[in-house]
Amino acid sequence: MKNPLLFTTRLVIAVPLASAAGLLLANQFGLSPLLASVGAAVTGAVLYIAIGKYADQRLYKKYGLTRKEFNYIQENLREAKKKLRRLQNVFIRVRSISSLKQMLELNRLVRRIFSVVKKEPKRFYEAEAFFYSHLDSVVELAEKYALLNTQKLKNPEVKQSLLETKETLGDLSKTLEKDLHKVLAKDIEHLTFELDVAKHSLKDRKLLDHPDERRTK
Repeated sequence: MKNPLLFTTRLVIAVPLASAAGLLLANQFGLSPLLASVGAAVTGAVLYIAIGKYADQRLYKKYGLTRKEFNYIQENLREAKKKLRRLQNVFIRVRSISSLKQMLELNRLVRRIFSVVKKEPKRFYEAEAFFYSHLDSVVELAEKYALLNTQKLKNPEVKQSLLETKETLGDLSKTLEKDLHKVLAKDIEHLTFELDVAKHSLKDRKLLDHPDERRTK
C-alpha cells in the first residue's frame, strides 16, 4: 500500500534503530566499519519490512478482510476512480440545463457509492454489480450522450439517439439509487432499530413521568 504517513513512520523507527545497531556492532563486537554498516543496513531493512507487515495485518483485521481480498478491492477502487474522472469530464460537454442536472445526479450517486466502499472496503461485496457493470454503463452512455450533444447538425436520427440515451441514463440513475440503498442497507436497518429503541424509551419515560395515564389505560 502506498501510504506516505506509514512510509515516514517506518523510516523514523527503522533508521535510528539501524544506526544504533551499527554502532553496537562496531563498538561492542569490534566489527569493521564496513561489516557494521552492512549489519546496520540489514537491521534497518528487516525492521522496515516487519513494521509494514504488522501495519498491513492490523489494517486487514480492522476491515475483516484477507490480504488478497483487500488488495483486490483496492484495485477495483483504483479502476473505478478513473471512470469517475471520465464521468466528471462529461460536464464540460453538456449544454442543456436538464442534461446537466441529470449528470450532476449521476455523479452524486456514483461518488456516494464509491466513497462508502472506500471508507469500508468490505461493503464492496454489496456493490459488485455497481463496480462490474453499472458504473461502466453510466460512463459509456454519458460519454456517448455528450458526444452526440456537441454535434452542430442534429438530424432526426441523432435527436432520437439523444432522447433514447437520456432515457436510459434516467433508468440507470434509478439503478444506482438501488445500488446505494443496498450498500447502506445495514446502516438503515441499524438506524431503524435505534429509532425503535428510542421511541420505546421515550414512551416508558412518559409513563413514569405521568403515572395517571397508566392507570386510565
